[in-house]
Amino acid sequence: MVRQIANLVCATSRVTSRLVANLCVGVIFVMLGLLVTQVLMRYFLGAPPSWTEELAIILFAWLVLLYATVGLREGFHVAIESIPARFERLHRWADRLVAALAILFGYVTLTAGSAYVERTTGQKTAALQLPIEILYLCVPICGALFILHGAARLIAHPPDENEAGS
Repeated sequence: MVRQIANLVCATSRVTSRLVANLCVGVIFVMLGLLVTQVLMRYFLGAPPSWTEELAIILFAWLVLLYATVGLREGFHVAIESIPARFERLHRWADRLVAALAILFGYVTLTAGSAYVERTTGQKTAALQLPIEILYLCVPICGALFILHGAARLIAHPPDENEAGS
């Protein structure tokens, strides 16, 4: 039963990471289109629309935070190799510590982000008059994804028998 739950968490993390990575590619193209539109309208009409910049900023916030969760899942975040490769057991424990810290960071981000979204409910963005929650919701959502991917990293490599007994 525990192994099935662990497999479900790992599979959910893998699928979610792929979906988020593909979503981020789409967001990049939308941002590129918005910024090209703004530059062309500034150059040819002398009056760029303010909404393109605001929407690009909102999308950029989502892009950075969402792709950070993909980086955690895929392991392409910045890392410093401070433990020599011959200390394999120490490497595994350090990886578990990093996963636990990622879960803690996700929890803090989820709870603080949710509280901030609640406090700013009812405010609008300047140009588009969208609910400001559209911008700030990226924080708790990414916190939840950090928890998911951190948990998947934590349970993906269970300790071997020698470690469990020591």
